[in-house]
Amino acid sequence: MLDRIVVIHDRIEARGGATHLARLSAIQYRKLGHPVTYITGAKDDASLDEYGITTLSVGQSGLSEGRTGRAALGGIYNQKAVQLISDWIAEHDTPNTAYHLHNWAQILSPGVFRSLEPVAARTVVSCHDFFNVCPNGGLLHFPSGRPCELKPMSAACWRSQCDRRSAADKYWRVLRHASLQKMARFNDSEMTFVCLHEGMEKIMRSAGFSPPRLFSIPNPATAYASARVRAEDNASFLYIGRLSREKGADLAYDVARQAKIPMTFVGEGELFDALTPECGNIKFAGFCDRGQLSEYAKSARAVIVPGRWREPYGLVVAEAALSGIPVIISEPSSLASKVDELKFGQVFDPFEEGSLLKLILEWRDDDALIKRMSESAFNNAGEICSSEEGWGQSFVDLMQDRIRTSLT
Repeated sequence: MLDRIVVIHDRIEARGGATHLARLSAIQYRKLGHPVTYITGAKDDASLDEYGITTLSVGQSGLSEGRTGRAALGGIYNQKAVQLISDWIAEHDTPNTAYHLHNWAQILSPGVFRSLEPVAARTVVSCHDFFNVCPNGGLLHFPSGRPCELKPMSAACWRSQCDRRSAADKYWRVLRHASLQKMARFNDSEMTFVCLHEGMEKIMRSAGFSPPRLFSIPNPATAYASARVRAEDNASFLYIGRLSREKGADLAYDVARQAKIPMTFVGEGELFDALTPECGNIKFAGFCDRGQLSEYAKSARAVIVPGRWREPYGLVVAEAALSGIPVIISEPSSLASKVDELKFGQVFDPFEEGSLLKLILEWRDDDALIKRMSESAFNNAGEICSSEEGWGQSFVDLMQDRIRTSLT
């Protein structure tokens, strides 16, 4: 029924996060037999050619790589990206062509919603973060590291100096968000918006995001190991993710030093240089490919997810649980309640001093507890994630339903 699926995303390089999911969606659509065009704001690296995916590129860098006046204006309305997408639609669109928009905030700009307006009824938007509802994308007051409870774009929001960089950046973000709201018109949009998990959907709705069609499709995840990791036999704790304050990398590091437990940090980020290991029990592995990451996971006693912010999903949580690795997770995370409910981990308050340390010391010494949670994780992780094939098919089903609706 689908003539083609057009996947649209800021980037194309295979390096995790939202880009991994954007690429995976394109690859899964091809595996399901659908022609695919991938439109990226970045330079085409030809990495999708082997799958028979046609790629179109704006050929630009992200905002963080070029913070100039021109980049700031382009971040609000990227004329080149708007024109590229609009031209493709004018030349190639059919009533049975579907569109899947992923991230736009780094290169494509809010202008992408104007480009897609003629095909809005056939467009599905994946919400990988909170940029569609929050100017800074995190529902977080970055300087204090605390979740923001203000109504997005209210007067209090405008006044709040919540940006991670400066007041000027905050006012620019407010200006961009006002432009986004004008072009996207979320409250009466014909587009379909999809959250990464029901926990994220609940957060989005509570923040005031209420388009007519808002759903959840659990993210896809794959285990690090085919058999259950015998976590109870391992000693090392594992942190996977960007080394930043909002992700809580510093909390994990401080606890590892206090408890003198072995801990490995996998990832890069702005805290990499600041978190210099002062003792032999802490290792920084940097960026790891899937094979390297799997090796660290197989020797892990637990994975720590200590973020201060409302993590929209947490792929690390799902992949650890699928492998039978228990999870210590912070309260703001959208998956925290499911981790607790399914009994494959425990929740702590990142703002309560000693909360994480207490759990770490208990987990270090209680092999029976770790084994129970490991078995529960291995048996129940499927409740918080999808298979790659099932995830791709869920989006195809959604697109086909929207096309049927638009044709009637």
